[in-house]
Amino acid sequence: MSYNHQQYLSCLHVGQPVNIQRSNGRIHQAMIKKINHTVQTITVEWEEKNEGKGKEVDLDAIIKTNPDLFTTITNAGSQAGAISHDISTDHEDNSTTIDHNNATHPNRRTHKKDEKRQSHSLSQSRTGRISTINEVSPQRQQNASTDPIKSKVVKEIERIAANREQRRVKHEKHRRKLSEVDHSIPAWEFQAMINEYRQQLGMKYITMNEQQKDLRITVCVRKRPITKKELNKKDIDVLTIPNKDHVVIHLPKVKLDLAKYIDNQTFRFDYSMHELCDNELVYHFTAQPLVRSLFQGCNPLVFAYGQTGSGKTYTMGGDLSQRDVDFSKGIYALTANDIFHHLNNSQHRGQYDVYCTFFEIYCTKVFDLFNDKKRLRVLEDHKNLVQVVGKKEERVETVHDVMSLIRRGMSVRTSGTTSANEHSSRSHAVFQITLKKKNTTKEYGKISLIDLAGSERGRDTQTNDKVTLMEGAQINKSLLTLKECIRALGRNAEHIPFRGSTLTKVLRDSFIGEKCKVCMIAMVSPGSSDVDHTLNTLRYADRVKELNVDELKQRGVELHQKHTHDDLHTADEDDYDDDVDEDEFLNESSTQVIPPSHTHLSKPHPQQHNLSKSLLKSQQSKRKFEQAIARSHELEDLTLESHHGYIDEFPQMLASHQTIFDSSTHMNYDREKYAKQLIHLIDSQQQHLTKLRTKALQMREAVAHENLCAKDLTFK
Repeated sequence: MSYNHQQYLSCLHVGQPVNIQRSNGRIHQAMIKKINHTVQTITVEWEEKNEGKGKEVDLDAIIKTNPDLFTTITNAGSQAGAISHDISTDHEDNSTTIDHNNATHPNRRTHKKDEKRQSHSLSQSRTGRISTINEVSPQRQQNASTDPIKSKVVKEIERIAANREQRRVKHEKHRRKLSEVDHSIPAWEFQAMINEYRQQLGMKYITMNEQQKDLRITVCVRKRPITKKELNKKDIDVLTIPNKDHVVIHLPKVKLDLAKYIDNQTFRFDYSMHELCDNELVYHFTAQPLVRSLFQGCNPLVFAYGQTGSGKTYTMGGDLSQRDVDFSKGIYALTANDIFHHLNNSQHRGQYDVYCTFFEIYCTKVFDLFNDKKRLRVLEDHKNLVQVVGKKEERVETVHDVMSLIRRGMSVRTSGTTSANEHSSRSHAVFQITLKKKNTTKEYGKISLIDLAGSERGRDTQTNDKVTLMEGAQINKSLLTLKECIRALGRNAEHIPFRGSTLTKVLRDSFIGEKCKVCMIAMVSPGSSDVDHTLNTLRYADRVKELNVDELKQRGVELHQKHTHDDLHTADEDDYDDDVDEDEFLNESSTQVIPPSHTHLSKPHPQQHNLSKSLLKSQQSKRKFEQAIARSHELEDLTLESHHGYIDEFPQMLASHQTIFDSSTHMNYDREKYAKQLIHLIDSQQQHLTKLRTKALQMREAVAHENLCAKDLTFK
């Protein structure tokens, strides 16, 4: 650096106003922020339109636009006079700046005298000129930086610079996070939001070391891993299990201004299982506590609920994906293994016999999976106890026998094709393990393990014919009745509506009594394409259990309000229909944006009115179809029962015919008596056949009406 440049730089200090020239030729004033001695540049900042700006200017440009600051250096005066004039000019400029910023400063005159003394000392010798200047400039910079009378403009510029630096750091972190997301996924923006949300959570998964809860109604939610099929469809994981009892579902949504965001909804249950949990961990917290109650004379119930493809059959039956199906990892086999483990203890050894039954409920019909799917009848005896007439009980002695029976029953179970699974279970599979005292036929205890049918609606299946609609209607009806029975059990209600469906009729013993215990395993899918079904499953599980004060105290949480409009005292067929309509409306509108209404007095839009009318017609058609199904099934049961009674009486009638005919073989038989007995027998048969024919005609008309309602519902 040349000597002249050092002189020029010594005339400048931080906080000094200077004139700069912009690229468009405009000259305006700016504040010196930094002096770069090595590269001979000046960093300046200024405020323009309430926004802080800055740039780096060469020293030559500053000299060109501010000639008044360097007049003493350009004139060839004496060395002492030059130095004194240089410092005094610098001081005057600095004084002008101070007067401009704060004209009422009390130490202004003292500051001037100090700088005059400093200028006089600097003029003593030429040899100390450079070193003295180099000492003064940093001192001025320090004074300017710590000067309490700094202008508001400088403070604002510093604040803006600090905020800008924070934004840069934040944006850099955001860019790094976005770089980790796969941008080939269409919903990669939602995936980035979900990842950012998860990083803020403290994950603490459930382990075997957690204490088991002794509750009358237990609700467990299990998340299955995302599948290769979902990954190939570019689905994202919209479900988070942050700890042992919470579930968070992330709903991708779009605002009216097309801004994307996620709606995080949190649910709390007794247990929450993440995707890495195995069946043994699920069994440890769900069915294992109920096995102990089985040896106390209880009839516990464990069932898996969820949409098709969520992992219900895998949880209850075992790993079905392999060529050699492994049933030993399912809750069926784990429960049987635990039961035999208790039976081998000295307390229960040699006291009980173990029997297994396995049947499925398809629509309203019950079929025995141990007896070539023979149809069974569900009747009530004179004690109002529900009996499954004709079911086949298999006695078992080892866990291997149980797995052989499970394999035999699962091979003949009814399945169908849906949008989620090519081999979807379209029936409720009920596997029961019964304990009986030695040398007796009376049941001591019975545990029911149920793999429910898929909870999706009929319209979500690949085929939309009458059979599929009938399946969906009956499945929904049975699931809603099951929910109401469990809720009534949790409230200790006097009336439990178990007669609402065939499933709850069969499970009557699990709802009646003070020692009844129920465990629900809600299976949920993490893929974004199944977000509606997952949300409905979580809502169903949340509404199954109405927590009472005792259970809330046991959990250690406060009472919270339940956002539900259901009647808490009664549950009839109208409640079932209302629940179905509500769930379907939620399915259709959960991911749509509903604009806020400006006033409740505004007239409805014609399109909204037409939409409400079509929705009302659809609901009426569906209700009509369900009533037609119920009527046809009722007449079907009556017809089949009458036909079965006629077949049972037919051998006796045939024997009567043979007896009457044998009497005619005698030589002198009474012909009048023969004719009279034959006419009486024929009249008796004709009465039976007429009644049977009448019921068959009614059944045919009901089936025709059901088909007509199904066509109307399909077309709409």
